[in-house]
Amino acid sequence: MRVKSTLDFDPGTVAPLAGHWIGGRLVGGDRPAIEIRRPSDGQLQGGIPEAGQVEVDAAVAAAKQAQPGWSALAPRRRAAIMSRWADLVVRDAETIAREESLASARLIAETRTVDAPAAAEWIRFYAEYADKVDGAVTPTAPDALSLVVQEPYGVVAAIVPWNFPLVLAIWKIAPAIAAGNCVVVKPSELTPYSIVRVVALATEAGMPPGVINVVHGRGESTGRLLVRHPDVGYVTFTGSTTTGVQIMTDAAQSGIKPVSLELGGKNPQLVFRDHGDLDLVADSIAWGITRNAGQLCYAGTRLVVDRSVEAPLLEKIVQRMRLLRPGATWNAAATLAPIISRAQQDRMQRLVDVTVQEGAEAILGGHGFEGESGGAFFEPTVLRQLRPGMTGFTTEIFGPVLGVQVFDDDEEGIALAGHPVYGLAGSIYTRDLNKAIRAARRLQAGTVWVNTWGRKPADMTSPFGGFKQSGFGREAGRAGYERFLRSKSIWIDLGTP
Repeated sequence: MRVKSTLDFDPGTVAPLAGHWIGGRLVGGDRPAIEIRRPSDGQLQGGIPEAGQVEVDAAVAAAKQAQPGWSALAPRRRAAIMSRWADLVVRDAETIAREESLASARLIAETRTVDAPAAAEWIRFYAEYADKVDGAVTPTAPDALSLVVQEPYGVVAAIVPWNFPLVLAIWKIAPAIAAGNCVVVKPSELTPYSIVRVVALATEAGMPPGVINVVHGRGESTGRLLVRHPDVGYVTFTGSTTTGVQIMTDAAQSGIKPVSLELGGKNPQLVFRDHGDLDLVADSIAWGITRNAGQLCYAGTRLVVDRSVEAPLLEKIVQRMRLLRPGATWNAAATLAPIISRAQQDRMQRLVDVTVQEGAEAILGGHGFEGESGGAFFEPTVLRQLRPGMTGFTTEIFGPVLGVQVFDDDEEGIALAGHPVYGLAGSIYTRDLNKAIRAARRLQAGTVWVNTWGRKPADMTSPFGGFKQSGFGREAGRAGYERFLRSKSIWIDLGTP
């Protein structure tokens, strides 16, 4: 499994900004309270401060103070500042890519070609929304004028996970500020670096101090302080379903504020017998479960396949998984990312072991291991004979583990593709367009792909989000912008005509 190390960059030469960003400046970088260890080798990278009540209050106050002036700017001026910001992200893309790879599980091959460029494109995309969404005049009698206008919430709290730290932060920040809100971001304490660099560039681009702020800390402490803050008007969160429930509770108990949640998934890849091109299907399925070592909420974790093509398709999937090569995130030759932490690796191992004990068959992988650089990794794994009720069916493993379910007729396959708890995403593989549409409509998931898995990183037009315990609210697209606006009705009595 191991691959000869090819040093793309030396992690010891990367000097990230290790502090909060509050009111347009770096704060508390000389007070490390949380150790940051690199997943690739387990080595100590440094530390970050942890925000308590004082720092959270300061960040929210900075955002609250900046928000009226920011929202009062002509929309085209907001868009111009955001466009300059995107230009600076492109200028410093190499630095951003290295900082994103340094303490995360994101391989440099992707942070350089996908994450950093996509961040700039998302900023540009939402900058153009600033003056494109308007209100309405509703039909009334001649003696009245009824207006519906769109207004920002004020201060938005954005809580971001560790698996795609930069991209998921920008998914939240860019539409929120384009709509006239100001933001306080709490990145994961495991992956704190790249977003501070990018937010610092916003200040360089001319964004007023306080429009975007970053506070570091653990979810159970800093995150809760932020969600419960009385001056926060809207909360957006990406992460586990368990934490999402806690965030909803905290938001409700601190003044009733709207929340959007993008949570976990057990996403099916439904393969009908009529597709024909098993090589294309195998490419898509293998990528859908091993990208970022399966550490993504919309990973295609369940292969639901017609029995007649199960054996040849699994053979092709296994072949592709065997070609993956683990390595440090700064290793240019690596194609399998590390696991974010030893604790997460141990959790994966327990869940896989229990699923095998329950009757699943591991035909590939099934074990965690130590990489050549000392980091935590997990073998690409295929578990056949997965059944509803097994741990591998009910629980989000969040690793490169593919469970296989078979069916004998199309109706059975569509039924098996559903999940009693989650409904984030799914893929359908068939050459019959009518069948694809029928299956997509019946699948209870917020996003359904046909004959592919995943979205193109630069395509921002399609909204993304879940059903059931996979959350509610939408990221991306027009819906991802409009969620940061609230409508106000204005009724004007014109008197007798």
